Amino acid sequence: MRKLSCTLLLIGTLLISGCWDRNEINDYAFWIGTALDLSENGKLQKSAQVAVPADFKGEKGSAQRANIVITATGSSIVDLTQQVQDKLPRRVFLGHRRSIFIGEALARKGLTEVMDQFSRNTDTRMRTDIFVVNDGKGSDILKINSPFNPFSAIVAVDQDRYCRLGDSALRDVLLDVGRDGIRPAMPMVNTTPSNELEKHKILEVKSVAIFNKDLQMVGEVSGRESLELFWVKGVLKNQFVTEEIEEGTISLYESNLKKSIRTVFDGNKIKAYIKLEGTGRVLENNTDIDLSVSAERLPIERKLNEIKAKQVEATIKRIQLLYGQDVFGLGEEVHREHPYRWKKIRTKWDQLFPTIEVSVKVKLKMQNTGDIGRRIPGIGDRK
Repeated sequence: MRKLSCTLLLIGTLLISGCWDRNEINDYAFWIGTALDLSENGKLQKSAQVAVPADFKGEKGSAQRANIVITATGSSIVDLTQQVQDKLPRRVFLGHRRSIFIGEALARKGLTEVMDQFSRNTDTRMRTDIFVVNDGKGSDILKINSPFNPFSAIVAVDQDRYCRLGDSALRDVLLDVGRDGIRPAMPMVNTTPSNELEKHKILEVKSVAIFNKDLQMVGEVSGRESLELFWVKGVLKNQFVTEEIEEGTISLYESNLKKSIRTVFDGNKIKAYIKLEGTGRVLENNTDIDLSVSAERLPIERKLNEIKAKQVEATIKRIQLLYGQDVFGLGEEVHREHPYRWKKIRTKWDQLFPTIEVSVKVKLKMQNTGDIGRRIPGIGDRK
């Protein structure tokens, strides 16, 4: 009886252990990056950067890219995805897609139809990073042959996260689109090389594209202004900065960056009070000031904070006058603090935003001034 039971158990185990609908990893084509552009005839163009596993173990110094870029042209995202699938011997898999690149021409035309597909397709990862390509096409980025990573789609993500503007994902853009008190902003990637050695190898992330409520790109800010925009928005976490004062220049690494916004109504006038905070580590001191001495450091700290406050106010004012789009989220603060009044003005926010009076206060503390007090004396400083 015991032998019969064991025999039946073994037979049952054999029957339930099979995988009839298995999908082996070799059956998939891993889609790493997507580019969306306008073709010359005005149609939508989609490019895919797909991993080629066989090239990962190539000989050292091999010119193989370990990926292939496939392009299709059509009228809808779904149709283009099928066209890409038609060119591959494996089933496309979007679970590992890291980034999406939008050509500037398409961004200025509008992204409403593009975003609709991304918001409905359950295969889309909301953590996928999204960029606008400055004065270029998205497919240009996929063709970059970076020496740091075989996938330029991943290089852009790492560069955005560690070098400039912080981590901006598809999820963040879709959330901004669905709210009345903020307008979307996306990092911009640039492929223009500084010299011949960087050509087709290096890309930069140093600008921010500004969109209206219809998801049309209306302008951009770059350099210091782009960092200030994301600081006020609450995205920027750290930055390197050099400030010039009468005594010389001081370079800092600013971290733990935070923001708080308070809004008030003065009659029908809206005022916003923005407070930016953080800590600074002195990296370079080209002045004769001994920053290790509180009596000398604190006045400089106040001066630097006043300079930064005026710079941020100027950036906000410029965006108000040139583009009129609330990429900072001041409207969301009004919504949170004054919900009843917000109901009356939410549909008119694009007209009201340029009229807001903004006051900025910066409170950045120097917590580390280095191992020496004054700078190392030069020949002219010695007696």
